[in-house]
Amino acid sequence: MKHNYIVSALLGLTAISHAEVTLPQVINSKMVLQRGVPAPIWGWADQGEKVTVQFAGQTKTTLPDANGKWMVKLDPLTASSESRVMTISGKNEHKLEDVLVGEVWLASGQSNMEWTFSQIVEAERTLAVSHKDNNLVRAFHVNQHVQSGVPLDDTVGMWKNCNDMVGASLHSVSAVGFFFAVELQKQLDVPVAILDSNWGGQRIDLFISKEGYESVGLPYRAHADNGDKKVVARRLNAMAHELQQAAKSADKGITRPVALNNVYGWANNGIYNAMIAPLAPYALKGAIWYQGESNRSDGQYFEKVKALSNGWSKAFNVKDIPLYQVQIAPYDYTRGANPKDSTLCNTIWSAQYRAAKEIPGVGVVAIHDTNINIQDIHPAHKLPVAQRLAAQALKNEYGKDVVTTGPSVASAQRTGDKVVVSFTDIGQGLTTNDGEAPSWFEISADGTNFVTADAALKGNTVELKSSQVKNPQFVRMGWVETAIPNLTDKNGWPVFSFAPIKVQ
Repeated sequence: MKHNYIVSALLGLTAISHAEVTLPQVINSKMVLQRGVPAPIWGWADQGEKVTVQFAGQTKTTLPDANGKWMVKLDPLTASSESRVMTISGKNEHKLEDVLVGEVWLASGQSNMEWTFSQIVEAERTLAVSHKDNNLVRAFHVNQHVQSGVPLDDTVGMWKNCNDMVGASLHSVSAVGFFFAVELQKQLDVPVAILDSNWGGQRIDLFISKEGYESVGLPYRAHADNGDKKVVARRLNAMAHELQQAAKSADKGITRPVALNNVYGWANNGIYNAMIAPLAPYALKGAIWYQGESNRSDGQYFEKVKALSNGWSKAFNVKDIPLYQVQIAPYDYTRGANPKDSTLCNTIWSAQYRAAKEIPGVGVVAIHDTNINIQDIHPAHKLPVAQRLAAQALKNEYGKDVVTTGPSVASAQRTGDKVVVSFTDIGQGLTTNDGEAPSWFEISADGTNFVTADAALKGNTVELKSSQVKNPQFVRMGWVETAIPNLTDKNGWPVFSFAPIKVQ
């Protein structure tokens, strides 16, 4: 009967044997290894079973530890687009085909990072498909949403080449992550891969390691019996029984509900435990992060970004891990009820800006100028997002001479009846992307009630005045969560929105 196979497989989870050399999903054919650093290769085997890893002229041998886990570290490798075989042998042998060496990045976040090619604008989708024969861009795709109360040894997923990602299906991997990898591969001329692990609609809290929580003093919450072998076995057996009854009914044409409980318990970082931790310590260069919508109103978002950085740095053995954030795009969260709402700005934007200034390795890119529709929380243009993230990586990690940021506010000075706003990080000079006067500049006498100012671009400054505010004390630009300011650098990067600053 069909249900016997289901039940047998489920019951088998309670007593996994290491009779043969076993590998995690991320150590597999089509993988890209990080160049220039010791690259960990790991798995499981019987006690006393010698495991040998052979690749690129190297041979590494080891024995499993007391828990049956083994690991070797390959000596630092140089980039190679040559398709090579890795052999891992013990009592049995694995031949991993088509292994490359280059650059590896983690791509993670909620739905805007998870968004696939089928959901973006047609021109970008066509561009993605044009890369279907590009063998130098790969992804390990964690292809199911799973959570766990404890860090798992393995996760669900597979390595994909470009044909798998854009040749076979457009519902495959992160569009932002893919375009990021394509841009790096084009500029660096080496193989590039992303570890693609996302879950739409989820808070940053779920992606942080326990060590990350502890590093900044945030409370880590988990069930006391998480990982208890007897509890796990009991849950698995209960689930097996329920599946068996449902399968028997299905054989008779009867459908019944099935409740599949979380076998390994609950923790407030369940996504990390099941979808990030099993990838570690795979060698990588850094991470890109597109998340924050679900944490709107979270006054601790800065601390959580810091915890994310600290935890991932430790898990992947990368000091001050490069972590490039996407500033969350403008969106009408109140559905028009509060057109001046600054909640997203005061919590997420401000935290992202602060993180980029204070946390080593962290950066942020603005995207409000990429044809945003404030009625759609999922911007349809993902290519410019990826290109800006890639620019930060290219300059900061690879020394490329590229633009990586737009201007930021420097000061606001009173000059007669005007306020003159100055900026830093000006590249080619200020302009507006629509040819109109600078928009979304507001002034206030009390720092609370803001009115739109008459703005004029004067060289690399903006002059403001308003008949409604005789004694302006504060200035802000675009500090409303539906605001799409038009001020940019002539190099095409937008000026960052800014919170109220004091007029000097």
